[in-house]
Amino acid sequence: MKIAKEKADFKKTILAIVTMLLGVVCVDLYLVVIRLIGSDYSVLKLAVFRNFFAIIPLLVLLLISKEYSTLFKNINKKFLSLCCFRGLCFLAMNIFIFISVINVEFATAMTLTFSSPFFIVILSIIFLQDKVGIYRWSAIIIGFIGVVLILRPTSEIFNFFSIFSILTAFAWGVTVMILKFIPPNFSTSKIQFYTLIFNVIGALMLFIILSNDFTVNSMKDLMLMVLTGILGGTAAILFVYAYRLISLSKLASFEYFGIPSSFLLGWIFFNEAPWSQLFPGVLLIVFAGFIIIWRDAQKNKPIKGSKKILLIKI
Repeated sequence: MKIAKEKADFKKTILAIVTMLLGVVCVDLYLVVIRLIGSDYSVLKLAVFRNFFAIIPLLVLLLISKEYSTLFKNINKKFLSLCCFRGLCFLAMNIFIFISVINVEFATAMTLTFSSPFFIVILSIIFLQDKVGIYRWSAIIIGFIGVVLILRPTSEIFNFFSIFSILTAFAWGVTVMILKFIPPNFSTSKIQFYTLIFNVIGALMLFIILSNDFTVNSMKDLMLMVLTGILGGTAAILFVYAYRLISLSKLASFEYFGIPSSFLLGWIFFNEAPWSQLFPGVLLIVFAGFIIIWRDAQKNKPIKGSKKILLIKI
């Protein structure tokens, strides 16, 4: 019985890891497309198309899960307000990362987004009153040093647009915090649906006010824009599915696969290999992230003997 459970847990872990890695690759690929066509379109137009066509994989998920019949049931103002705020944060995140990948070396822009765990820790202190000890504070400091080493604000290689990758990481941290305030009785599909609706509405309003030009240069560009939505929407679903299979502490470290992935894609598509700018800062960011992941794993470990004590109390 124990062996069968261990085999099932192992299969679940492998499935979660594979799902996570596929999600990371989807994100990197759709941002490669954004980089390829970014010089011809405004970031707002790209955000509108990306978020609108992200509905396609979400609709597929709703059909498979058959949750479409309950989408508009048991909705309250608090839930809608949180989804609205989360959708606008995702819109900001899209705009920030688009600006960054269009104007900065691809691998550098993507690596800086991995500073998000430090913002999540800081936001959890402010909004969730989490107690943070020496390990997490050390991780925050080490990660910050890593970010500064990559940015190198006083050197000639500093690119102002790199800051938008940091803003992307911050916006992602805010979206994670918002999830903590959404009651657990709301399904992932429902949360994603309403978040995406407000995301698209926000992008459309901004675009109409500032531009109102929906023209696309060619059918090829339109297909690429559709592809960004499908890849981005698929990535969001894959991440949610992976994190629901196993614990965060077991899976979070595999997000760092995005660093070599983005480096490889930047080299293949744009002939970029920013070794001198990424190192050693990238090592400090990864090391700091692992400290946070390890500490979370330690905190979530069950105390030995707790089951026996519980039985005695009963």
